[in-house]
Amino acid sequence: MRILKTRIYKLSIPMHPFRIATGTMYHAQNLFIRVETAGGLTGVGECSAFPMIVGETQATCYEMAKDFARLWKDQDASDIHGRLKELDDFTAFNATVKSAFDMALYDLAAKKAGLPLYKFLGGNKKPLETDLTIGIGDPETMAATALEFKNKGVRIIKIKLGKDGTTDLLRVQKIREAVGDSIQLRIDANQGWDFETAKEVLVKMGTYR
Repeated sequence: MRILKTRIYKLSIPMHPFRIATGTMYHAQNLFIRVETAGGLTGVGECSAFPMIVGETQATCYEMAKDFARLWKDQDASDIHGRLKELDDFTAFNATVKSAFDMALYDLAAKKAGLPLYKFLGGNKKPLETDLTIGIGDPETMAATALEFKNKGVRIIKIKLGKDGTTDLLRVQKIREAVGDSIQLRIDANQGWDFETAKEVLVKMGTYR
């Protein structure tokens, strides 16, 4: 599968301010790529930059994607290992944008095999229930948001934490009181706690599992 061209698209999606321990996001910073081959098949990949976690922005992903596209022109898309090694040899980091190109190659391979991607990868189709996430805010506002999620049918809620441990504990308490015991809660402190804080807070949070 000779690669003819890689098209790159930017998509910024406005969102309510989404605050985590390391910063606040105001837009989803997405990048889409289409790897077009001589045989007519097209592989699609996507990445979403989260600069305060990985150090990549939509702009840096876009510029690096243009370099990757030049590297891959006229190369064999079916040699997945070889193509991904080219990206690693070109730059040591930039895992976010690399993931979009990785995804596109596997999309192509599955299409060539005439299989859905999960079967191509050897997996079984099964239901997978995900969560909705609440960004950091005051405990009462977060509890109200959690109740809205529950009323919309959400059964698993992820709670962003990672600031003051005492307030984080209150956030979880208020959310559990708002949604009751039928909702599964997950927490994500995004590197915001040190080891001692994590030990202390997690023990106390056991009350609200």
